[in-house]
This record gives sequence, C-alpha cells and structure tokens, in this order.
Amino acid sequence: MIDLEYLEELEKFQLALKRNASSIQSGEQKSSHTGQGMVFKDHKEYIPGDDIRKIDWKAYARTKEFYVKRFQEEKNVTMHIVVDRSSSMDYGENNKYEYASKIGLGLAYMTNKTNDRLRYSVFSETLTDLTAARRNANLGQLVDTTNELRKTPESEVGKCLTEYSSRIKNKSIVVILSDFLVEPDDVADALKNLENSEVVLVQTLSGEEMDPEMQGDKILKDPESSSTIRTYLTGKVKSKYKKKLEDHTSEIEEIAAENGARYINV
Repeated sequence: MIDLEYLEELEKFQLALKRNASSIQSGEQKSSHTGQGMVFKDHKEYIPGDDIRKIDWKAYARTKEFYVKRFQEEKNVTMHIVVDRSSSMDYGENNKYEYASKIGLGLAYMTNKTNDRLRYSVFSETLTDLTAARRNANLGQLVDTTNELRKTPESEVGKCLTEYSSRIKNKSIVVILSDFLVEPDDVADALKNLENSEVVLVQTLSGEEMDPEMQGDKILKDPESSSTIRTYLTGKVKSKYKKKLEDHTSEIEEIAAENGARYINV
C-alpha cells in the first residue's frame, strides 16, 4: 500500500532530464535550439536575411551595430511512465510492484513540477492508461488507483509496448518499470518499436529473488502460470540459480544498450 505522504517526501528533488524535444508546445523544459520562445538566449550580429523584427535597437543605440536577439526555444516534453503489474511483480518483502509504482509516481510528481505532459500506464497481458497525456495529473487519485489495481497473470512486454508505441506522437521520454523476467527477445522487440523515443528501462528485482535465503526441500510456484516445481535447494543449486539470473539481467542491459536505451537495476 502506497501512502499519500510519499508525495510530500519528493519536494526536495528536482527533475533533471536530458532532452531534445520536437514539440512546439510551451512546457518548461528547454531545448538546445534557438527559436521563438520568450526566454532570451543571446545576441548575434545581423546578416542579410535575418528577421528585422528581432533587431535589438537598444544595442544599436549603444554600439551603432546591428544585433539580432536570439531566444531559447521552450518545448513541451511528454513523460510516459509504464509500470508492469503482472503477478511476478507481486513479490518480495519490499513488494516489487509497490516499489516500481513509487518510482513511477515520483517521476509523475516531478513531471508535474516542470509543467510537462504526463501519461501513466500499467501493463500485464493488456495495456491500461491511468492518465491521459496532459499536464498536472491528479496524483492523489493516481495513488488510489495504483493501490486498488489487481495484479494480472502474465507480462506481455513485447505486445503491450508495441501497442503503446502507436500512442506516442512526438519525441518523448518513456520509462518502463518491470522485473523483465521475460524472454529477452520480447524486450528487444519492444525497444525497436520505441526507437524514436528516449527510453529508460528500470529493472525492479527483490532482494529475496536476487539472493534467496530459502534452503532444503521446497515446492516453488510460478505466479504467472501457477505451475509448480519441486526442488532441493543446496548451496550449489542456489549458486547456479544466481548465475542464471545475473546472465539474464546482463542480457537485458545489453539489449538496452544495443537499442540506445538506458538501463537501471533497482
């Protein structure tokens, strides 16, 4: 359960994101290009063909030279936050779904602070938008909705993010929060469909699954398929398991790098 007080803890943070957006809407994030926004950038010497309306006449009065004002172009950015709510995320003393949701809500909170557009969605076998792509989302309502959502069985990363990519109309930032305990090829397919966006993969894993303490004779249940397996957990078996998980996370990180995405493990 996520407490609304969590949002108050975020006041100390500032959102710092690398971006070069292409929208001409008026958000607070600034591009490196000069344009017709309202934030003064610098002067340049006038050359024939420059817009004479931008001549700085006060500068001319001082210098007797013609200079043109240049402005910082203000551009709107849409932050897309997509959280995995499949059954495998409902695990861990520090629940993976709640942890991923808190990160997503933190990003949503800070996006509101910068007056940029926000779309917050969840996925499992299907994709569900919880907010429209607009400014100043109601985060109190979003926290309530996040707490009420029922986990659904399987994580269809490739299918859901391919569907999601069709909703992105301009260059955006897409943050995907999941344990990514899926076939790596599905992640690769999803990233190929998001190639025109800045993408961040946040892999959320619990301490219990990264370094399990259980030992001896156990029956393990897959939360997504409900299938079970009986095994005897010796130190050797756990070492082989940890190596396989490390190999899997390394492969997800490599796929992210190959597709120009950032990868963060939490």
